[in-house]
Amino acid sequence: MSKTRLISTLTTGLAVLVAACWLASGVFPLTAGPQEVNDAAGVTVNLNGSTVLHRAAVHYPASALQHGVQGAVSVAVKLDATGNVSDAHVLSGPDELRAAVLQSVLEWHFTRDAANSTREVLVTFEMPAKGVEGGIVGGVTGGVGGGIVVGVPRGISGGVPDGAIAADRNGAQANPQPLSHILVLGLSDQSRDQLLATLPIHEGDTLNGENIAKAEAAVKAFDEHLTVAWVMGPNGDRTLLILGPGVPPPPPPPPPAGAGSGNPPARIKVGSILQSAMIVKKVPPVYPALAKSAGVEGVVHLSALVAKDGTIQELHCLGGPAMLIQAAMDAVKQWVYRPTLLNGDPVAVETTIDINFTLSQ
Repeated sequence: MSKTRLISTLTTGLAVLVAACWLASGVFPLTAGPQEVNDAAGVTVNLNGSTVLHRAAVHYPASALQHGVQGAVSVAVKLDATGNVSDAHVLSGPDELRAAVLQSVLEWHFTRDAANSTREVLVTFEMPAKGVEGGIVGGVTGGVGGGIVVGVPRGISGGVPDGAIAADRNGAQANPQPLSHILVLGLSDQSRDQLLATLPIHEGDTLNGENIAKAEAAVKAFDEHLTVAWVMGPNGDRTLLILGPGVPPPPPPPPPAGAGSGNPPARIKVGSILQSAMIVKKVPPVYPALAKSAGVEGVVHLSALVAKDGTIQELHCLGGPAMLIQAAMDAVKQWVYRPTLLNGDPVAVETTIDINFTLSQ
């Protein structure tokens, strides 16, 4: 069955909740967080040695949850010349779970070494632990709490028309400026490094219409699902922002809270995706032995207040398996972020953090 036909026959949409994100006006490092996928609680994906650039999450069908259906679905995926899944068919697994797996894998993009081949993927569904607080059983777990507020007073030069690629070509040609920073979000470290190696433009290069177009073409040649935005900071510095699938481009921000009143805000809200790029010290959680022996896994959702100096000032649990909450909080309390600047001054940040515990880790 072709990809188009499969998609047209699937009636259950996979809802992806994203919040608009804004860029802080501090210095952006050349960095990217690991590509994290929030599969539904109880879902485990085994790629059998393959690697993906990015993939859609797998949800646990509500009807299957209600009737206690669980099991493993084996799928053969056919990849095209770029590593995208062009076709897929189920080899085995419960009927109630097959559509959810097919719907997800048809949006996957494998690395180029797997191009023009057929790979087998195994997705295991187990009824999630009843200890998940707040009724989180599937879909996008946690989401992007609060979005990102303010940061770049002048916004994004040129906007992002139709949610696709945009660049401040006219501004770059009229007033040539060097590229100050390159920021990659939503890709694994390995994929980011491979992408950066293909770019014909580097930090310090003067932007013009020609190298802007070449940079965009290189990004699209690497992965047509990536989005490019050229962001101008308050001092005229320019950042090349490359966003992975599911990471929304930042729209022009509203005036900063307190602007014009002489009272700058005591804190701002920053979404989890962008705030994760500011981490300079990340302590991994220790999987509780009792939870592991009991087969307990899942996502712990936290709300954090990051102080002006980048340390964790307050931390609260929003939900997650009870046996994993303390381990997640003990680890995150030790995290340190790069200070966030608002109009040149450090400011406290409210954000959310998801800690994913899987028995395979």
